Amino acid sequence: MKKKGTKMQISQLDKSHYFRAMLLLSGKDEKISKNERTFIDFLGEKLGFEESFRRQALNTFFENEYIAKEPPKFSNPELAKTFIRDGIKLIITDPKLHQKEIDWLIKVANVNGIDESFIYRELAEAKNNNFPQSDRYSLEIENYL
Repeated sequence: MKKKGTKMQISQLDKSHYFRAMLLLSGKDEKISKNERTFIDFLGEKLGFEESFRRQALNTFFENEYIAKEPPKFSNPELAKTFIRDGIKLIITDPKLHQKEIDWLIKVANVNGIDESFIYRELAEAKNNNFPQSDRYSLEIENYL
């Protein structure tokens, strides 16, 4: 959680990793739902990506062989935790959780030195909170932009 008065600086590389990894997460169930598309587009806008780039990324995701498939290594673990929290918000836009999505978050955690128990705690909290639709697009990353 961010402390008042402090603001993490996010590099363009971390922003790119964040957007790419969220795209990869959304495609783990081999489809990108309307809710996921809206979420990804909103995220990309917040990260400062142009609308044409966001649309192209979403429309060509499954055909684009140039998108790196490995989990991102963020510049610090707090950013990785922020990604995981936002990733959970993304995957719960679909009423059915897919194991491939959870496995992807675990890979991101492992690459960034975060214990996978963090993911299960955050998932349990998200399920208990039962996010109303308006809160689903309240992104953790916005605290740092």
